[in-house]
Amino acid sequence: MKTSRRTLLTAAALAALTPRLSTAQSQPKKNMTSHTYHDAVLHYRDNGKTDAPALLLLHGGLGTAADDFAPLLPRLHPHYRVIENDTRGHGQSNPKVIKCIKLSDDGQSTRGSVPLTYAQIAADAKHLIDTLRLDAYHILGFSDGGTAAYHLALNDERAQSVLTIGANWHSSQIEPARDMYESITPDFLREHMPAQVAAYEQQNPQPDLATLTTDLRRLWLDNSATGYPNERVAAIKQPILAVRGEDDFLLNLPDWAALREQNPAAHLLHIPFSGHEAIKAQPDILWAAIQTFHKQQDPSPEKT
Repeated sequence: MKTSRRTLLTAAALAALTPRLSTAQSQPKKNMTSHTYHDAVLHYRDNGKTDAPALLLLHGGLGTAADDFAPLLPRLHPHYRVIENDTRGHGQSNPKVIKCIKLSDDGQSTRGSVPLTYAQIAADAKHLIDTLRLDAYHILGFSDGGTAAYHLALNDERAQSVLTIGANWHSSQIEPARDMYESITPDFLREHMPAQVAAYEQQNPQPDLATLTTDLRRLWLDNSATGYPNERVAAIKQPILAVRGEDDFLLNLPDWAALREQNPAAHLLHIPFSGHEAIKAQPDILWAAIQTFHKQQDPSPEKT
């Protein structure tokens, strides 16, 4: 049976949405812990320098903070307190943490019962900031995490800046990929992304690929106020740096550049020789951009 061009394109797009599995997955995670919010146990790692500026990481769909940001973490840890947040329904779990959570008895899980939306991802992250009692922090969001980062910046004055990578900000921007998102099924993911599915089912304390697939499909197609921030990005007061890999077919050039029309204070960075996974393709360029961006706001983060 021939594989259709649409199927191949869909597989390619999903591969781009989910960064390649890195060696970080096989390494022990430091300082793994969790917080509970809206009947979900949400995992995160608190790494880096405790007395340095805090940097919250928000990963992409089907990913984890440890994997999506793997090339940047060795650069970030010496200079920031890095909060590696895992989105509800996603992420890796420490066996010791799992043992102390009565998953079946009290209904708690890494997903909970509320819908997975960009607004909810932002609300979960805000609750984590509350839990950590942080007075100020910076946001670094990749793909879906970047879209949620815009929501978070709109709703938390403690956020000092927002840096996004490959992040859509308007619902109209997903129209070219709508058919692709609508056609995603668990069987398709198992066939075309077996490594990612295997990692998810191994790492998550309550893996449910059918539910996660439905969650992600609704997340990406959400046209309501809980979805893409749309014109509300104009109200973001914090400094913005929006990054795009030059070959990112999930965020085209005009849509990305239009952010500055909505928010003239936003800065744009176009990274050559990279696609959606600019973090993996050009970590040195991104690291230089992160340092320069934050230096413009506050000279306190170490810059070496």
